[in-house]
Amino acid sequence: MGNEVNLTGVMEMTVRSEPLAQLVRNYTNGLRFVVSEILREPSEYGRWRYVKRAKKIKWEHDLKAVHHKFYQILKDDFDLPPKFAIACQKEAVAIVKSVLNNGENRENKCVIKSYRARCDYQTYSIEVRGDKCILKLRNFGEIEVTGFNPKWFDEFRDWAPGDLIMKLEKGAVKLLITFKKTVKIADPSERAVAVDLNFNEVVIGNREFEERFKTPMQKIVHIKRNHIERTQKKYNKQWRHLKGVRRAISRWWKRISNITDNFVKQVSKRIVEISKKSGYDTIVLEDLNGLKEEQAKMKRPWRERFTFFAYRKLQNWIEWQAKKKGLAVIYINPANSSRTCPECKSTDTVVKNRVLKCKCGLRMDKDSVAVINLVDKWLNVLGCGV
Repeated sequence: MGNEVNLTGVMEMTVRSEPLAQLVRNYTNGLRFVVSEILREPSEYGRWRYVKRAKKIKWEHDLKAVHHKFYQILKDDFDLPPKFAIACQKEAVAIVKSVLNNGENRENKCVIKSYRARCDYQTYSIEVRGDKCILKLRNFGEIEVTGFNPKWFDEFRDWAPGDLIMKLEKGAVKLLITFKKTVKIADPSERAVAVDLNFNEVVIGNREFEERFKTPMQKIVHIKRNHIERTQKKYNKQWRHLKGVRRAISRWWKRISNITDNFVKQVSKRIVEISKKSGYDTIVLEDLNGLKEEQAKMKRPWRERFTFFAYRKLQNWIEWQAKKKGLAVIYINPANSSRTCPECKSTDTVVKNRVLKCKCGLRMDKDSVAVINLVDKWLNVLGCGV
């Protein structure tokens, strides 16, 4: 439907089970085997066809030939349950199509490094029994999941189950359980709030109210300068060849990534909750198209801040949370939004120490000015602006 959108949610859990870890290893080894075999003789497992629309010759698979050749091998030699053997074949075919049809070098581009497995919703089920969470895999058995929160399941109670992705990380298996839901796209209205993003704060509000959230930018920059860069300078260029140092640096980068992910997820959820609780059904965001080109012209410290802050990721999460809760999201050109006086609409203003001063006598924080002007721009689009 044109007025509907499909949302995908993911719930993460970790399992320490050697049988499950071995299943993931077997799946990945089987996947590598099938991919390499098909790439060796793709014409044996499909056909080449000229596609007029793309004006290219593309490879189309013959799933029956693939199944006839590899199904029993995956079951016997790689010890995969039937459903996982079928999933392995389908994933291998998808990888091969991507390699062949995108003109990639077969030998150098098709490298499956990480150990992971995938199965569809018919292959697994999750049950909560009191304070226990049980993962049931068809033709494999039951596995108890520890350290889960029952509230996670409440959030996706009315969602349809999707694929289960399992990744092997440091001896444990990370479960990525996907859920799907079709929701109606809400119609935007004049009951709107705006979100202004800067390095230190995320501001949500309009002329009626305002709320601010501190960003972790200072913490991220501290980690970058005092741990990563200091370690690299200490070992000069040798750090690239020292495994222990590379691991330490990798852990710090992982921590930065985790800090950013936690921030955008939590703040996006709070922004949508505040908007809905306050009676607003439309969230106005800044249209950041062209920001990447502008970012390339900036000095290195500013480029780093833009990269770490993840503007686009935060906006994507706000939009996802809004659609889930039935709110509309629209994008407005933010040009001069923090320099225009919200009262007299003059751009002949002075901004100093994050405070806007106008000849009409207005003095206001530039972020407060920005959210008001973004909402006013949206109201002007609707034809009901002040």
